[in-house]
Amino acid sequence: MLPDSRPMSHSVGTITTFVMPHMQNVLGDLFGGELMALVDQAAAVAAIRHAGGPAVTASIDRVDFRERIPVGSLVSCEAAVDFVGNTSMDISVEVYAEWVSTGERRLTHTAHVVFVAIDETGKPTRVPRLVPNTDEERARYTRAEAQRLSKRPA
Repeated sequence: MLPDSRPMSHSVGTITTFVMPHMQNVLGDLFGGELMALVDQAAAVAAIRHAGGPAVTASIDRVDFRERIPVGSLVSCEAAVDFVGNTSMDISVEVYAEWVSTGERRLTHTAHVVFVAIDETGKPTRVPRLVPNTDEERARYTRAEAQRLSKRPA
């Protein structure tokens, strides 16, 4: 039995990996498809934690590619559930590149992903309410709620 609600701080996921040569594009940087897979994996961790069980990608609404990430860098995808519906979860992902030799770390990409919790038969299932506890979390929740409301058909 799932709890009725979970704090936002519970529903996070981070994946960090070393950008290897087999992950590069023709310019020697992290290939966009590889980045999207990492974003999806980090979002899945956050969604599964929040749902307390299986969840699947419903949409990748947006990925903003701001800066190249060269081979040899560390890349971290930090995902957080920002808003929930009955069965779906809106998740933001921030991607950071780290240059190990200098210790410099920069935000390089952002993404918005929607996941849906599923039961053992693959049907959508209810998720716990999301409880923002800090000012920052309340602001994220409010932004995500407004964004979701703006997407509803008139």
